[in-house]
Amino acid sequence: MEPTHAYERGEFKRWCTRILFVVIGSVLASVGLELFLIPNQIIVGGMTGISALFAHMTEMRLGLFLLLLNVPFIGMNYRHIRREFVILTVLGLIVFSLSAIFLHHTPALIEHPLSAAMVGGVSLGLGVGTVVRYGGALDTLELSEQSHWRNGLPVDNIMMLINCMVLSTAGVIFGWDQAMYSVIAYLLAYEMIHITIRGFALYRTMYVQSARHDEIKQVLGLSLSLTNISEDEMNSDLEHNNLVSKPLVYKVHIAEKARFRVLVRSIDPEADISSNDTRIAPN
Repeated sequence: MEPTHAYERGEFKRWCTRILFVVIGSVLASVGLELFLIPNQIIVGGMTGISALFAHMTEMRLGLFLLLLNVPFIGMNYRHIRREFVILTVLGLIVFSLSAIFLHHTPALIEHPLSAAMVGGVSLGLGVGTVVRYGGALDTLELSEQSHWRNGLPVDNIMMLINCMVLSTAGVIFGWDQAMYSVIAYLLAYEMIHITIRGFALYRTMYVQSARHDEIKQVLGLSLSLTNISEDEMNSDLEHNNLVSKPLVYKVHIAEKARFRVLVRSIDPEADISSNDTRIAPN
């Protein structure tokens, strides 16, 4: 029985930890919204941005729309997602909404729009990323897209279109200067979400699949001093799957990632480029 009790205690501690960080992340996200972004008429993308626009047009509380617009999407996708995710997401949304309602009448901590966009975007991104890292979500729009658009456009393209529409609407309502601050806040929130989930990485492992490998290797070697570092394990996996062409593998500093893509695309516009993170510099 002792191993069973130890397992149960471990599971209980794991759940307590996840619940704690979901609550912390939800409160941090609401702080970013209500104390920095919304008072300065700065709107981010996703369901959070849509909720903010509805709240502005109806003069109702933002927290109310955060709950009303997100919960139905969970119900629509309940059969396709895990129960743990549903529990943590509903908990996060309730805390997110109640915190936003509680903070609604608190004066903005920063009134300069650029500073508010930067601090608010970071706070919102850290909060949302923390909730996602520990098993929940504060924006169910992407969840719905993944469930209903599997045979259509890529989810990233759909989300980009929706976010552009939200930010454009914010520009029409609040002015295009405010829209620029909204873009800054959105980009910072987006990056902070990913940093929170995966940690900060100075180098990215880039994979290039192309019919013009030799030309790409030559140009990357001359322009960026990069060397193909295809790993044996990956090669064996490719051979096992009977793939004819093995991808090129490079470790690229994040500052050179954009140039890396431009160089590869200049040689082969149809090249398949993918990446993942690595936290150490290449040897």
